[in-house]
Amino acid sequence: MADSELSVPETASHALLSVRALSFRYDRDDIFSDVAFDLHARDVLLLSGPSGSGKSTLLRSLARLLAPQTGTITLKGRSWADIPPPTYRRRVAYLQQQPVMLPGTTVRTNLLLSFRFDVANGPDDEQLNSLLSEAALESIRLDQDAGTLSVGQQQRIALLRLLLMRPAALLLDEPTASLDRDAAQKLIDMVADERERSALAVLLVSHHTDDADRLSPRMAILKNARLEVLS
Repeated sequence: MADSELSVPETASHALLSVRALSFRYDRDDIFSDVAFDLHARDVLLLSGPSGSGKSTLLRSLARLLAPQTGTITLKGRSWADIPPPTYRRRVAYLQQQPVMLPGTTVRTNLLLSFRFDVANGPDDEQLNSLLSEAALESIRLDQDAGTLSVGQQQRIALLRLLLMRPAALLLDEPTASLDRDAAQKLIDMVADERERSALAVLLVSHHTDDADRLSPRMAILKNARLEVLS
């Protein structure tokens, strides 16, 4: 299935991302059970819960990095079982808490990671520099070693790398936890701007709910293996 087949807008009968009866068990313990919710275009769902309640496991499951024991997920009405994992992960992009840069590589290489097999269709340096400026990273050179960047800068580079894939939904796992307030706000601003520009849907895990105020999220809590959507 080509990416273009998933580029059609959601319909009244199909949410962008629909999760039903999703459960994950480790040994005999339920990490989460019977999770169900919908995400529509421009939706933001802020997920909180006690440490160890399974929030990261849920996001990794939604990103197809872990395999739940039960449940279904549909993307624009299509079962994820019918979508090749690489295609699904381009449309439902996952940003983990700690940014990952390829060792010994440049900022340019990290930004263009998703275009490594299709360089001709990737953005040029002028476009990349424009993106860096939008992310308040104009002081960074494309040929700079990505390992020399601060954690906050790396996290914004990691987010730009995902946004270049033009995802339909973004899964953010405590993206501001290691950032100072200024860097955290810049990252949230990037997400908010992309949401308005491309109708991006967002599932955000965070203990710092004030960081997400600009996104005006709906609220959900994962506790005792159960997900409750509060608003």
